[in-house]
Amino acid sequence: MENSNKRLFIRSAIPIKNKTWTSYNGAVHLSPDAIFEPTTLEELIDIVNLAMINNKTIRCAGEGHTGSSLSVTKDYLVVVKKLNKVTVQKHSKYGWTATAEAGASFGDLENALRNHDPPLTIDSAPIYDTFRVSGVVAVGSHGARTYSGITSDQLCSMKIVTGSGEVNEFSEEINKLEFNAAKVNLGLLGIMYSLTFRVQPMYNLRLTNIYAPLNWLDNPLNIKKLLESSDSAQLYYWPYNGFDQNEDPNLHDFNKDRIVVKNWLRTNDTATYTKQQIEKIHEDQQHKSIELYKQIYYNFSNPVATSNVAAKFLSSNKNTSVVYQTPDAIHHFVYEENVSKYDLVAFGFKVDPDFSNVAVEFSYAIKSLYEFAKKGKFPVNYIVEIRILKSDEALLSPTFNHDPKALYCFLDFITVTGTPNYEEFCSFLAQRLFDKYKAKIHWGKRYEFIPDVTSYLSEVLSDEIKQFEKVRAKYDPDKIFFDNKSLEDIFNGALKDKK
Repeated sequence: MENSNKRLFIRSAIPIKNKTWTSYNGAVHLSPDAIFEPTTLEELIDIVNLAMINNKTIRCAGEGHTGSSLSVTKDYLVVVKKLNKVTVQKHSKYGWTATAEAGASFGDLENALRNHDPPLTIDSAPIYDTFRVSGVVAVGSHGARTYSGITSDQLCSMKIVTGSGEVNEFSEEINKLEFNAAKVNLGLLGIMYSLTFRVQPMYNLRLTNIYAPLNWLDNPLNIKKLLESSDSAQLYYWPYNGFDQNEDPNLHDFNKDRIVVKNWLRTNDTATYTKQQIEKIHEDQQHKSIELYKQIYYNFSNPVATSNVAAKFLSSNKNTSVVYQTPDAIHHFVYEENVSKYDLVAFGFKVDPDFSNVAVEFSYAIKSLYEFAKKGKFPVNYIVEIRILKSDEALLSPTFNHDPKALYCFLDFITVTGTPNYEEFCSFLAQRLFDKYKAKIHWGKRYEFIPDVTSYLSEVLSDEIKQFEKVRAKYDPDKIFFDNKSLEDIFNGALKDKK
């Protein structure tokens, strides 16, 4: 142990020289007291012990895809991306499992599974394979396939270095309540070290894209029937995609627009493309995404001209049906994240049995974009997306529900970072969804700009927070990991009447 500048250091817990950290889109910029990039479990333990000795707090980050303030700290930032080992093992209960260290990307995990003998896959993953496993689990909102639920629901156990500096294992067999707290933990229980997922023998999915007129949403049973005939569905909308400035300079008729109806269906059919062909497709997609981003970003001064650039770039205007191996079907589109920077906001609400509220809110969001356009405001220039996910029992998940048959809708808004009026538009829709459905936010995306959102979340998450707090207080009684103003306000509001 050394003493440097009146601070104690443990030899294996050495901060990196860099004193600043920035999220992938530049929205979060930190200059904490120290930044660590551990490579072993022993280093994680020593960092926690060091924080206890120096009376410091800790927050964690992976690749920096989180748009909210979850990683913000003035003390110790632990970046886990160098903890990236993956192992695969037989399991007496689940057949096969895969254990990924906290900083492994889904690309790392899926490559290990794909190259295993026999080839394996995970049922639920985020759209982008660059996301780190611990970041996805921490926020508990990712997952592309309806009946596989959030990615956290594929966990069978996990190991966390908690506030005492000890390694604690969480699983349903050990303690169900604690496991349901750990599955979506927001970094409040400690530093995740490893996560063990249930995995399956590799299989293929048919991914179908159908371009449908906007009035397809007039019959909500279209969505219900789609899900009943497949194992997942998503809806995409590229803003103002029916608008042609050469034909009509006034942006007013949403009835010309179309949506993309996307669904996955398990199949025994052979994959359409070879590995080399998929690599070439992804390369083309990356080039396209860079060009798209540049066209939008460098033309903010002419919002009408750029209002439907994404639609022109991304819409093939024809239906497609392609068979992929599961990971390729989930990660069906790639983008160059080192160049393309986007803001994301998402809300989750329970689906009505007839899916009427899904159709209504998707239509309302689209029509609201046109109302904003009438005022010269174009707040979303990339994608509006609908995802449907089954419920789970992870306490702080937006899809928390004890009813296993319940479904939740995520309504996502994605725009180039810095787009004017984006916060105004998202706040407008947030208020509607909060009032009508007690909607919850996606913890990993932006939400803190929404007026009164912390007091709202304190109320709507009150019961779940009170259960979660019992687990948090047990494993981090000194609040080493409770260094986040937004979470403090939300928790304090929920716990203020606790007796």
